[in-house]
Amino acid sequence: MYRTAAIFRRELRLTDNPLLEGVEAGEFVPVFFLDDYNQQEHGDSLRALFFHALRQLAEGIERLGGRLYVVPPSEQERFWDAVRPDEVRFCEDVEPYSRQRDEQLIPHLQARGIRYRILRDSLLCPVPNTTYPSFTQFYKRHFLPNVTLGTPVPIPQRLYTPEVDVPVVAIPQVDAEPACPWYATEEQVQKRWQDFVEHGLAHYSERRNLPSVPGVSRMSPYIRCGMISLRQMLRDAWGVREQFVKELAWRDFYSHLLVHHPETVNMELRPEWRGFPWRHDEEHFERWAQGRTGIPLVDAGMRQLLQEGWMHNRVRMVVASYLTKHLLIDWRWGERWFYLHLVDADLAQNVGNWQWAAGCGADAQPYYRIFNPVLQAQKFDPQAEYIRQYVPELREATSEQLADLENLHRLVPEYPEPLVMPDEGRRRFLQTAQQFFGG
Repeated sequence: MYRTAAIFRRELRLTDNPLLEGVEAGEFVPVFFLDDYNQQEHGDSLRALFFHALRQLAEGIERLGGRLYVVPPSEQERFWDAVRPDEVRFCEDVEPYSRQRDEQLIPHLQARGIRYRILRDSLLCPVPNTTYPSFTQFYKRHFLPNVTLGTPVPIPQRLYTPEVDVPVVAIPQVDAEPACPWYATEEQVQKRWQDFVEHGLAHYSERRNLPSVPGVSRMSPYIRCGMISLRQMLRDAWGVREQFVKELAWRDFYSHLLVHHPETVNMELRPEWRGFPWRHDEEHFERWAQGRTGIPLVDAGMRQLLQEGWMHNRVRMVVASYLTKHLLIDWRWGERWFYLHLVDADLAQNVGNWQWAAGCGADAQPYYRIFNPVLQAQKFDPQAEYIRQYVPELREATSEQLADLENLHRLVPEYPEPLVMPDEGRRRFLQTAQQFFGG
């Protein structure tokens, strides 16, 4: 009987999963290698949700009659020798460590005469031979011509997993309070997505920048853990709301960028930015991280991150701009803080977006374009509903008082004075940048 082994990594679901295509016909051995590197690299919020999703997957496979083997990486060779599959399938992963891991895996399989198939799940279109200078060019020249909607992979009716004598380990139990509200079964994730498709997708373009209204899908944590198929989301959005399709395309854009430029994990994509004189002010960074900058919209976003492991996308841009432009603090500090606290932490997206905000990445705004956090609040949170939700000491302040940063601390003594006023921070950054770039 034909025996297929599938390595699960970020595809923790039964619905529309390429790893499960056609596996009913023979023996199927699903395995998850519990990787020490990723355990140490990721923050507790992501790890908590990820292992919750892994347990959900294991239970789903058991309901179909199969078994998910959770194996330590040190036992990988023993696992292949014991299983002796006819075919191994796994999905491509763009992160530098993951690519290195696969480069080591393939020779082990080849030495045993085992066929392997590399599938696509966390990307919607193939990685191009080169990067594109702007997202618009990427979207028009590569994404739209190469993306395919495809047909859903059906959930198997049954699975047959043979008994294999290999050491297994328990799925870790990680406690992280911000992740708890995100816990969901695969069926609940599907329901949340369908609710958005029916009630939110058509209004996405108008509502996506308003943090106080349910205008976004909030699917990013489930995408990160593979609890929902990107292809399903694309099929549902196609022809309904192109702006949402573009947001899915941005994921591919940054993922492809990381494949071609793995050095950007720690280095600016644009060479002219390397060596920029960022400030390394630990006190100011800590106040930013804890939501105590004295800038209401920034503080609301940072406190939402600490409470929920998530932040509205518009606010992510504002807080990143404030750290890198107004406080002149190294984008790498902010990227790491986000990565360790986000329940949807994704290396390619996090690095790409932080470099965009700092001005040193792909398709980034010119350095002299700087978000004013007060104007951003007035435009996208005009009634201050979002600010009051996450900064309780400001719940009694009026919108006019929230915009008056010079007097806000006097009116609300328990709220801190601004680390730097927006105009002052803007001037300081522009002066520093002009001296550095010789402009």
